[in-house]
Amino acid sequence: MKSTDPRQLAAAAFEKHFGRRPETAAFAPGRVNLLGEHTDYNGGFVLPMALEGLGVGIAVARGNTPGKVELFSSTFDAVRTRTIDESRAGDWSDYVLGCLKSACAEDVAASGIRIALATTLPMGAGLSSSAALEVATLKAVAEFFGRKADPVSVAIEAQAVENKFVGMPCGIMDQFASSVGTPGMALFLNTRTLEYAPAPSIPGYRFVIVGSGVSHQLTEDGYATRVAECQQACKLLEVAMLSDLEADALGGKPGLPELLYRRARHIVTENQRVHDGLEALRAADAGVFGRLMLDSHISQKDDYEITVAETDAIVETAVALGACGARQTGGGFGGSVLALVADGDLQAWADKLTATLPHTTMIAIV
Repeated sequence: MKSTDPRQLAAAAFEKHFGRRPETAAFAPGRVNLLGEHTDYNGGFVLPMALEGLGVGIAVARGNTPGKVELFSSTFDAVRTRTIDESRAGDWSDYVLGCLKSACAEDVAASGIRIALATTLPMGAGLSSSAALEVATLKAVAEFFGRKADPVSVAIEAQAVENKFVGMPCGIMDQFASSVGTPGMALFLNTRTLEYAPAPSIPGYRFVIVGSGVSHQLTEDGYATRVAECQQACKLLEVAMLSDLEADALGGKPGLPELLYRRARHIVTENQRVHDGLEALRAADAGVFGRLMLDSHISQKDDYEITVAETDAIVETAVALGACGARQTGGGFGGSVLALVADGDLQAWADKLTATLPHTTMIAIV
């Protein structure tokens, strides 16, 4: 039987491509976000969950040529040869090269390195394959070169790689969930202070990740535009981050054009939904949590304008078929929908959803 462990998949890919076994292998999970969309780069609160078994595996061995980085991706069936002093090239290898430049540039310059990667995450599903790739790379090279890999420090370094080398102005939620989170458990995170706490699941209910069939691309203009809009709103409101605002601070649209007001309103209300959602999880109240999910989706659709027709249709259908709540999850502009469904209804609900919307796929149940 073929292994589904990303570490083993990466090790097998390494041996097949490079003709010898790797010297080490590491894994980092993807994540799904229960509540708190686009709040992380606004200094707000998030409630992600690291995914059991779904993530990126990295296999590593010393190379043959000083300064040369030899990469193989079984996912793309692609080979890249880079040098440690290169700038970004605009493809998947940048995520790995950026991590190597940050964590072990001198070592790679001296000896070279070979890396193979494999993933069990569907690409473009909004489950943070890029963050998992960064975290897995940093963990693998730390072990390979005999260094300590503190999970919080790894998350911070991975975010810096994505911001400064890859050129994606993301917050820290994805990297933090992948590096610090426990697969299968929710994680409440204050993205400004990096204070965090585990959050319980709701007995008798499961979160279902539904693929929309629309691949999202966060490096396209939409995401960066939202970041810039939030920064513009901060400037007009004279605050460092939108998460500095209380809900009543937006009464009367103080000094904001309509579009920026709606962007700010999403951030402020989404932060409150994360707090309310944490309390709902602790109280095991699926009804309240489901309503918060639906409110979050409506806010993403109307105020932040990051949903697409396909994810809107999935949310509407999921709730009509009996889900407690549903919302688009991830950076937006496609990707996946998350639904909260009672255990006893799960199979019938999933069958009806895929029959009603044949383009959907059941990615995971967590």
